Amino acid sequence: MEMKKTVILIVFACLCCSYIRAQYALGVTGQSMIPTADMQRTGTFMGGANFLPEQLTPQTFSYPTMNYYVNMTLFSFIELNYRMTLLKTSNGTGKATYHEQDRSNTIRIRPLAESRFLPAVVFGIDDLFTEEGGSQYWGAYYGVLTKHFDWKNGHALSVTAGWYIPQGNHHFNKGPFGGITYIPSFCRELKLMAEYDSHGWNVGGAIRLWKHFTVNAFTREFTCVSAGLRYECTLIH
Repeated sequence: MEMKKTVILIVFACLCCSYIRAQYALGVTGQSMIPTADMQRTGTFMGGANFLPEQLTPQTFSYPTMNYYVNMTLFSFIELNYRMTLLKTSNGTGKATYHEQDRSNTIRIRPLAESRFLPAVVFGIDDLFTEEGGSQYWGAYYGVLTKHFDWKNGHALSVTAGWYIPQGNHHFNKGPFGGITYIPSFCRELKLMAEYDSHGWNVGGAIRLWKHFTVNAFTREFTCVSAGLRYECTLIH
């Protein structure tokens, strides 16, 4: 039995091949629900989908939903994201269905890359462009700092802290947020995360499989579970 566990662990680790980073639930670089000051490599494309329980959405939703997104890092210092979130509204028969979608976007700019003594700095805007009369469910400006710490034995830790300034008519994200990530030496593609996202605490992880696919899952204070799948590749070298 011990040998079987060892073999499974080795196979699992061999599936891992490179470093991962993303704000998984929203399709933007970061942890589970919070942004970080990490950036993808120039030319990186990401696309994926997530299940979001109602505890992780603005109060207006009051129901579980899903989102899907595309993301492009044009340069190492600028990232663009476009996201669609399913809305549950009444149709012509009065029955509530997921037949409408909320369109949102994110722009991230990194004015300062991480150095030996200083953290990386990123400024971002969520839900910048909204149709007239539309709702900015995720609207916020934010600034965030991230610093990485690598141990000689190959383990890695990063610490993130930031602040949301709400915009729009719902003010979902506001105030302080922060978190830590841990990457074990035996599998650089396995990321374990703990964070405070300005509403509550999340704990979870993510792992990349078969080079281009990443699976993530986390829980909000053990009251619900969110999970998603992401595809990533390099379009521009």
